[in-house]
Amino acid sequence: MVAVPRPNDERFASVPDEPRLIAQLQSGDPKSFEHVFRTYATSLCDLAFSYLRSRDVAEEIVQELFTWLWTHRHGFQPLHGLRAYLFGAVRNRSLNALRDEAASDRAAEQSVRAAGSGVAAADADLLASDLEATVQSAVDGMTPRCREVFTLVRTQSLSYAEVAAILGIAPKTVEIHMGRALAILRVRLGPWLNG
Repeated sequence: MVAVPRPNDERFASVPDEPRLIAQLQSGDPKSFEHVFRTYATSLCDLAFSYLRSRDVAEEIVQELFTWLWTHRHGFQPLHGLRAYLFGAVRNRSLNALRDEAASDRAAEQSVRAAGSGVAAADADLLASDLEATVQSAVDGMTPRCREVFTLVRTQSLSYAEVAAILGIAPKTVEIHMGRALAILRVRLGPWLNG
């Protein structure tokens, strides 16, 4: 597994001349590729981790995306910009990994049942003992779309327009989901805010 380098503070800034950067990538310029990697890799790993809860799998997904990008650089043409493409691709790959993991878990559970063995169920109700656990619980309790919007806007610092492009929804819908997410957080964090 390749360690993902920590990018500088530019990681959330827009790339100044994206069409030129994409053209350089298409021509096989390794410095442009390295710039894109250093700018986005850590944020992309954070996004994948928010879905998968495994740093190793998150890094693997991002590494595979950049490998794909380099391999297909000559025909690469993102419709909504490079940043939106990368975040959308990591989101899709993370959801695919979750789907594959769920299918694998179901198959393992079926084989355990077939063998007649009892498996103790994992404790699904972890009590929050600190603020971070409560926030994570509130985020986990959101609808999938609301959670996706919140994660992309708040933890990945994407604009509403970028989130709308990634998810294929209207910017106003992104705004509505963010309003719902913040309302859920206000309710769940009430004891900390009032205490």
